[in-house]
Amino acid sequence: MKEKLLIFLLLIPFFLCSQTEKEAEYRTISGFISYQNKQLSNVTVFVDSTMRYTVTDLKGFYSIKAKPGETLRFSYVGLKKVWVLVEEVTSVLNIGMKIENTREELRLNKTLKLGGGTIGDYNAAYMITQIAGDSLNKNATSLTKAIQDKIPDLRIRINEFAEEVLYIKGQELDGPAIWIFDGILFDIPLPVYTSEVKEVFVINTVETGFVIRVKTTIDYDTIKNINYNNFYFLDADYYANDATKYKKIKIDTPTYLDEYPKRAKSTEALNIYLNQYSKYKNETNYHFIIFNYFKKEKFDKNNLLKVLSDFENSSANNPEDLKGIAYKYQELNEHEKALSVYKKIIELRPRYSQSYRDLANTFLILKEYRDVWFAYNYYLNKGFKIEDNDIGEILTSEIIAAYNLDKEEQSSRRKIKINNPTKNIESDVRVVFEWNTSEAEFILEFVNPNLLTYDAENSANNNNDLIIDQKMKGYTSKEIFIKDLKKGNWLINLTYLGNKQQKPTIFKITTYYNWGRPNQSEKIAVFDFNLQNVKMQLLKLNSRSL
Repeated sequence: MKEKLLIFLLLIPFFLCSQTEKEAEYRTISGFISYQNKQLSNVTVFVDSTMRYTVTDLKGFYSIKAKPGETLRFSYVGLKKVWVLVEEVTSVLNIGMKIENTREELRLNKTLKLGGGTIGDYNAAYMITQIAGDSLNKNATSLTKAIQDKIPDLRIRINEFAEEVLYIKGQELDGPAIWIFDGILFDIPLPVYTSEVKEVFVINTVETGFVIRVKTTIDYDTIKNINYNNFYFLDADYYANDATKYKKIKIDTPTYLDEYPKRAKSTEALNIYLNQYSKYKNETNYHFIIFNYFKKEKFDKNNLLKVLSDFENSSANNPEDLKGIAYKYQELNEHEKALSVYKKIIELRPRYSQSYRDLANTFLILKEYRDVWFAYNYYLNKGFKIEDNDIGEILTSEIIAAYNLDKEEQSSRRKIKINNPTKNIESDVRVVFEWNTSEAEFILEFVNPNLLTYDAENSANNNNDLIIDQKMKGYTSKEIFIKDLKKGNWLINLTYLGNKQQKPTIFKITTYYNWGRPNQSEKIAVFDFNLQNVKMQLLKLNSRSL
């Protein structure tokens, strides 16, 4: 096994060269442009920094040639321009354009946006800090920012009413600070001047929660035109119970499923599949639809493996489809088969960071620790870095986990040790989100036991820099930690926004319970998203899971 892996890794430079040659080739990219679900003609499609362009026809269709690394710009008068970075896998881009908004939009839930930081990096489990009022920055634009200047591990989120809400870094999902001004409790800080503040106590303990006490020089009897009711959370800050459970989402089923009789047995269903295969195998998403049907009907596991094997053979050159197949294998606890698929993906995408992480992580699941270190050392020796982004956070977590779990390998030459005092190496829950295509756009919603909600949006419309970084660095993943489940339910909801293709996005969520502890366990769930703009409840987490 070790020798095969070593040979495989030594062959990667060949694949790197092959990839370079492929990247020099033009790709034909095509699709339809629409606005409010109507096909849009006369949309100009530019290849930025070149003279190449085309225009959509009466049906909104376009076709253009571009190289990986170039950027397509979609432009129409009165509508917001769209930029898409071309990858080596890009072939179909269906674009839904939006009206140009000249007003500056508020960025909601800013601290939880994907990229640039990980929820749960830091854990200030105990904090009592006293700040003298005369030491606060008098030039700060608000008391909240003046306090953050003194305690950098605090984060500010701007809500939809343009109000500043303060959190502890790494504990955002536990909820924001409760403010007590001169003995009166508020959810939102009063608009006081820093010059009016005598003293601030920032307190975070298990007993009190996150509380900020402010003593001021204000004579409240003399204040006019302030409605104190405005300084409490409104209904918009709380979960509206508006997500539908994923399993209850109804979608149209293709006609070829009608060929399967009710209460069919596994052998009968497999024979029907084999007989219809040549007719339907090229239908969009055929294999995954059959897989999901077989899984729902609880047919024999061999039926499921047969469908995945057929799709794997027909998708040998499509890394996005292969990644979805690997996710399905892992959902079935077939990690060896998933490992084989991840090796194929790394041949197709040797410059893609997540290709190496997926390989190493699967070795970690299989407890093949020496192969874990082979993969990570090769990744680092070839100039790849562990950066301050989502994939870098995941790599750090899993290298630390591998180091702590690997009791056999004593060679420091192979093992990699990362000392990161801000990293959550132990937590009630660690959740890793992964998706199979970099064009996928969605909004994740986290709901804590107090029903406060936090959004993290992965979309070109609101965070195009993140989408470009994902494509340039090669990753489609995110991790979060819930340090303490406490009492009550935590919900994870998702609103799918599309992926510019006709086929769905395959989404894998790995939930690690008791992360970093001797009783650590994991559960993999895989979701197929095609229905857009519907909020779906994916997970419900509580202390009973531990």
